[in-house]
Amino acid sequence: MKKGNVPKTSQVSPETVLKVLDNSRAKGEDIIYIALTSKVSGTVNVAEAIVNEYLLNYPDMKITVIDSEGGAGGGALLTLQALEMAKQGMDYETIVSITQESTKHIHYHFTLDNLKWLVKSGRLPKVAGATGDALSIKPYLSINDTGIYLKRLVRGKDRIYKRIVQDVQKGVGDFTDQLIGISHVNDLENAQKLENLIKDALFEATVQIFEVGALLSAHLGLGGVGVFYYDSKPETYMYLNS
Repeated sequence: MKKGNVPKTSQVSPETVLKVLDNSRAKGEDIIYIALTSKVSGTVNVAEAIVNEYLLNYPDMKITVIDSEGGAGGGALLTLQALEMAKQGMDYETIVSITQESTKHIHYHFTLDNLKWLVKSGRLPKVAGATGDALSIKPYLSINDTGIYLKRLVRGKDRIYKRIVQDVQKGVGDFTDQLIGISHVNDLENAQKLENLIKDALFEATVQIFEVGALLSAHLGLGGVGVFYYDSKPETYMYLNS
């Protein structure tokens, strides 16, 4: 990618899913699979089809596929919450119910270092990409019912970080004492900068930085940061603070 090459991605293979299911069944484990949103990946549909068939043969095993309704960052918040609920001894059905409901209340704000990867993916025309780079304009993106979308263009990195923090402040509402996640694509320095801005604005919040994996990096390109958070407090809220 640093050389300008556009990588290709593929869905998880059925063999990989079946191996995980078999290993968990051998250990007597039930499964909750929190997947990347179906709006940008077909993995959820593949997993659901395999799981439905698998349960015909092993009906006593508990397996639930949950569409995160977002990216890996929001999925991380959901996973941390689910892990802590399991650690505290909450029953399987309650963990599934709370996790499913929580997917509706996570918001995403992110930006990229430049526009060229959006152009390469066809999300912006070449003229817009060239203009944006020339004027130091940064794309401000989010996720809605249709997938990743461009909210607006903001001139300058400092301005877009300020706008993101303002939107996070407004978005969390009264739920200020929560874990807020920051993800980055090979851009730890700016992730830490955004972390400091959020801590200054929301001193009750805990902030954790995650690095985006290869799949989303292939779509977003190198050099980008994002923030994800809850817009309201779940019925049961806990997370691993370690």
